[in-house]
Formats: sequence, structure tokens, C-alpha cells
Amino acid sequence: MQRNAIILLFALGALLITWQFSIAQSARNADFDANGIVDFGDFILFAQAFGSSQTSFDLDGNGSVDFLDFILFAEQFGEGAPEEDVTVTLPGGAKLEMVWIQPGRFLMGSPDSESGRDDDEGPQHEVAITQGFYLGKYEVTQAQWESVMNTRPWARFGASGDPDKANYPAFYMEWRAVETFFRRLNEAEGKDVFQLPTEAEWEYACRAGTSTPWSFGKDSTQVGSYARNYENSRSATVLENGIIAYGNPEPQETGGVFPNPWGLYDMHGNVWEWVRDVYGPYTAEPQTDPKGPDRPSPAELASYAYPEGLFVVKGGSYGDTVIEIRSAVRRRGLRSRTGFRVLMEHR
Repeated sequence: MQRNAIILLFALGALLITWQFSIAQSARNADFDANGIVDFGDFILFAQAFGSSQTSFDLDGNGSVDFLDFILFAEQFGEGAPEEDVTVTLPGGAKLEMVWIQPGRFLMGSPDSESGRDDDEGPQHEVAITQGFYLGKYEVTQAQWESVMNTRPWARFGASGDPDKANYPAFYMEWRAVETFFRRLNEAEGKDVFQLPTEAEWEYACRAGTSTPWSFGKDSTQVGSYARNYENSRSATVLENGIIAYGNPEPQETGGVFPNPWGLYDMHGNVWEWVRDVYGPYTAEPQTDPKGPDRPSPAELASYAYPEGLFVVKGGSYGDTVIEIRSAVRRRGLRSRTGFRVLMEHR
């Protein structure tokens, strides 16, 4: 009897070792907050998800966040080292601050239940971002654009581009001009490392580990602390009769509100932001590093008088409601209220 018990214990131990080995080979990254290291912040996120079916925390892929996932999390705890943020010198001398975004997984798009949801935000689907990247801490500013391009496209909107506006976002960004901007950056670098983010990279960075309508949560009344949109981008004048008269909404200085959990400013509002993807429908299948529909050839693109309508913009703007600046919102491109931010590949 004792001999049989010992044999059974050895067999169970062997099975456990085999299970741990096989699962460890396919276990998902436990760096949920994407700061480059599996630490206490990841433990808090994991604890909040425990008992749910959230795929981002289901490390063994068995359909639930359970004790087996906790074992895998414990094995990864302390692994990694956070990449440092960097500052890049642009042609012309302007500085560009960039935040390191760790690879990971997220649910792209919005659930059917999200208030204000548009049909093109679904079906919601899992996306894996397999390569980390640097992303501009702020939208490209007027000073940065002028440093590289020596033009002021926003002047057609009456924005003079005086020094007081240097840290305001560059807007009225035409697609071909943005392509030229990146070409000049890459020529100065000597290799192609600068580009627009894909739509998936942009939304992954915007959500910053969250699954709520905005990266600051579900409470839309908090928008004034985290975003510049129609509600807080208008000047106010008190008239003699006591009535408050509001002006037209305008772009605001970058970084004037709180950042998202990964340290990125103005991902919600201020100006719409270009991404690389051609506009097209989502599919329900899981995706790995998606890049959207096929792009037109350079010759085909050159034939369009207004190529902006082919591409996606994200994030909403100073002229939009709080519903229109949700993380999942996507639109066909436009010029007037659109800027962008820079992605740099790991060098």
C-alpha cells in the first residue's frame, strides 16, 4: 500500500513538471502594464481579473483566469527590465520625447454594449503586438513640424504660428506632407525607423492596458482632466448682462491634461491622429501585428486628389464630444483637425 502511494506521488509529480514545462512554452507575457518588467503593478491587475475570462490575463489559455494562471504569473514575476524613454533630435534641432511601449495583447474595438459605439468599431477582436516600439509622448507640435518642414499648414485656419503656439499640435496635416516629414526623418537617421503607428499599435498604446471606453475609465465626467474636446476647448467671455458667450473650439497646448497610464498625453482629443492603415472593416479572428487592408501602390496613391479619405484617423479632436474621443473610435481621414504622433522602431 505504501509502495503504491509513493508510485502515485511520483507520477503526479512527473505530470505536474510536464504540465508546467508545456504550459511555460506557450504562456502569455505577464507584463500586463507593459512597463518592461513583471512587477507589483501587474500583480494588482492580475488580482482584479482573477476569476474572470479576460483573455489578456488567461496565461495558459484555458478560458478562465485561475490558480494555474497564478502559478505562471509567479514564475514570471521579476522578469524583464523596463526600457528607458528617449529624446530624439529632429532635423532643424527640435527635440522629440518618446515613450517605450512594451509588446503585449489587447482587445481591439468596442463591445456591443459600449454607449455611443459605431458599427465599424466591431467585431471586437484580440490583437497581439509582438514588437515593442517608441511612441511620441505628445502629438507633433508646431515647433517640431517647422523644424523639419519649415512650413505652417495650420496658418490657413488663422493660427499664425507665433512662438506662443510652439507647443500646440501641428494640424491641417495633409497625407502627402506627413509622408514627406517621415522621409526627412529617416534620411537624417540613415535608416527607416520612423513612421506612423498602425491602427492597432495606436489603439494598444491609447488603451494602455485598459478595456474601458476611455483610458481614464468609464466616467465621462472625468474628461476635462484627461482630454481636450469640445467641452473644454472654447474660450469663455462673460457679457455685461451676465451671460457667458463661448467661442469656437480650438486646439490646445499639448500636455495640458493628465497622461494615460503609460505616460502618453492627448491620446483622447486635441487633434485627430493619422495612422498607417487604409480604412476597412474588422474581422472577428485574432490578429498578430495587423496592418489593415492593402495600401494602394505609389502610382495609384498619386492619382488621388484627396488621398486622406483612404486612411484612418484615431482619437478625436478639440471639436468633438466625449463620445467621439473614445479609444475605439475610428474615422476616415480628414485634414482640418488632424495631426499625428511619431512611432520609432527599437534601434
